[in-house]
Amino acid sequence: MFEKDIFSLEARPDGIYLSCYDRDFKENDVYAYLKEYGIIRYDFKAVRKFLADGETCKICARNPAFEKPAKILITLSKDKMTASVEIDPPFFALPWPTEQEILDSLKSHGVKVGINENAIRALLARKLANEPTVIAEGVKPIEGKNAYIELLKDPDKPFEVRDDEKIDFWSRSTIITVHPGQEIAIKHPLENGKNGIDVTGAVVKAKPVKNVEFSFGEGLARDEDNRLLLIATAEGQLKNDKGRLVVLPELDIHKDIDFGVGSIDFTGAVKIHGSVREGFHVVAAGNIEVFGPVEGADIDSQGVVIVHGGVRGMGKGTLRANGDVSLNFADQATIRSGGTILAKNAVLHSHLYANRAVIALGSGKHSQIAGGKIEAGLEVSCNILGSEMGTKTEVVVGLPPEMLERKKVFTTEIKRCDENLERIEPNLALLKKIEAAGQLDDKKRGMLMNLTKVKFQLQAARESMQAELDALLEQLELVKDKGIVRVKDTCYGGVIISVRGLSYIVHEPCKFTAFIADDEKRAIVLVPFDYMGGRLGG
Repeated sequence: MFEKDIFSLEARPDGIYLSCYDRDFKENDVYAYLKEYGIIRYDFKAVRKFLADGETCKICARNPAFEKPAKILITLSKDKMTASVEIDPPFFALPWPTEQEILDSLKSHGVKVGINENAIRALLARKLANEPTVIAEGVKPIEGKNAYIELLKDPDKPFEVRDDEKIDFWSRSTIITVHPGQEIAIKHPLENGKNGIDVTGAVVKAKPVKNVEFSFGEGLARDEDNRLLLIATAEGQLKNDKGRLVVLPELDIHKDIDFGVGSIDFTGAVKIHGSVREGFHVVAAGNIEVFGPVEGADIDSQGVVIVHGGVRGMGKGTLRANGDVSLNFADQATIRSGGTILAKNAVLHSHLYANRAVIALGSGKHSQIAGGKIEAGLEVSCNILGSEMGTKTEVVVGLPPEMLERKKVFTTEIKRCDENLERIEPNLALLKKIEAAGQLDDKKRGMLMNLTKVKFQLQAARESMQAELDALLEQLELVKDKGIVRVKDTCYGGVIISVRGLSYIVHEPCKFTAFIADDEKRAIVLVPFDYMGGRLGG
């Protein structure tokens, strides 16, 4: 007789009998008990009767074919990373396998790594029948990581705007500009993986990892202190050139400057093979060349500006250049040049300021200056000045307007410094007198130190501005007696001409004429267009 809990099985010559010591059990408890002891074929009606009255009853006949010992079934997973055991239970009167028998069975299947003896013991203690249980596990490989390049500045990344962000779409730019020393990309090195081992002891290799290197060209280099860092070595535009990062010293845009590109603020030269639309700006440390028109936009260059398509200012945008400006035409435009403004065709209702000259002597019949105000330091020359309708046109020549503005600024600032120094001196004198008398307390000593510091700062600023003003006055002295307005074809009535402070109003049309200042007569006089006498012109 074999007992467990409240049930017992007894093998008699005529069959197998089931008994119980207590009626406190459930139907499933009986079926589980029979299964645990290998009784899988039984008289179902007899079991139902046992459930009803709890009386000992014969549940099946003795069948030597079913009175078998336990079987140990070992199964390896496809990748051999786990091994499972399943116990086909013995006939209840026969013993369950021992732990050593299971270990021997594992060994016969080649399992020798990761055996969990505690799991084997638990399985045997519970007499878990016909249920696969993992009792051995291999060591999985630890996968490595491929090397990769992280772009800190990505020229191909779309412009991002958060949902809650307010953005000035006219001022933003899709062009990425970089400066020497700026970090562009960082390399994250590869991390090798670690091999694993399956339950048979075979090595399970980790997947191979891939290395990657920076791909870059001009204007970029590895950082000397950190070879995993890519930095810019030049000013310019960061661009992806067929998979290589490069820094271009010249910005070459084959589109219009509009919402698709955005405004430009660049450290080198800029070429735009399109137009510059209203409200946008292009600022460059180098030359700017625009092949289309500039329409109500701001252009600012520290070099030369060339606008092949002309400037339609629309009374809004301003074009500025430290050097010369060349354009096809100008209409309602404001243009400032540190050199010469050269217009191939008409300049209409515009304000032009040039330190040297404004020239509108194109070969076409539309080479004309009409309306607005033209200012130049040395010369204004055009084919036609004014219009038949008597459009008011003002031309001022003689002293570079930008120099005059700078002179005014320096003069004002120097005067302000002098006034502040005059206010400081009496207070300083008084505090020094008190100090000499030995009556200077901490508060007054602080005032004395602060006023002395302010005095030195004002004196240094005044000296610097005075030096610049002196240099500026020397330049103005060189051009003070120069200035000429030339009209090759016709100058119409309604034109007001000023040369070195002297003014002249044109009432009647005149041809092939130049206007100069006669110092002796203190008046503007008319001479031929090609006049080159005296020290005038330039």
